[in-house]
Amino acid sequence: MSEEAGEVIEINKDFLLKYRVHYGRNIKTPFSEEFIYAIHPKGFYLIDLDKTLEKLRIAAKMLSRYDPSEVMVHSAREFARKGIEEMCKLTGFQGVTGRFLPGTLTNYMLKYSKSISLLIVIDHTYDRQAVDEAVKMRIPIISFVDTNSDGSYVDLAIPANNKGKYSIAALLWSLTILVLREKGLLGPNEFIEASVEDFMVSPEYE
Repeated sequence: MSEEAGEVIEINKDFLLKYRVHYGRNIKTPFSEEFIYAIHPKGFYLIDLDKTLEKLRIAAKMLSRYDPSEVMVHSAREFARKGIEEMCKLTGFQGVTGRFLPGTLTNYMLKYSKSISLLIVIDHTYDRQAVDEAVKMRIPIISFVDTNSDGSYVDLAIPANNKGKYSIAALLWSLTILVLREKGLLGPNEFIEASVEDFMVSPEYE
């Protein structure tokens, strides 16, 4: 098992708490009520991390059934760029960061239009162009969803803080490990050499 600064790492609630994965917004929707467990004294909602962990494991099982080249991971958020790059390097998924070029999934003249069978986005509302194209092409969508999400068009929703630098890095790091374990490329207690910080954008984007 890997250790960081003498600390044994586990993908559990304490780990996700450390990276603020449970921090939601000060808005909730009927969709998000099922994974909210409390309100922070500062007024924002808190996400039930048991449900986050459950959905991360389901997502890993789902992703393990696909050829890595058929899975696209996308976010227009700068906070997600490094994490997506690291995840794709380790899993073989196809990463698209920054602006999503219209037609990426729908224009048969473009690179990915015929090869992608599953889309992962960090925020299905923010990453709307990719989601709209996946819906048109009937491509299943996995998305992290915050408390202000309505879950539209998402096939598998993972409740989590999908806007914070630390949370996004921890989520992508965790999902990478869980996928590699499901594929048998890591043992049940093995971890990747990269740390969560390796999945995090540089301080200039703080």
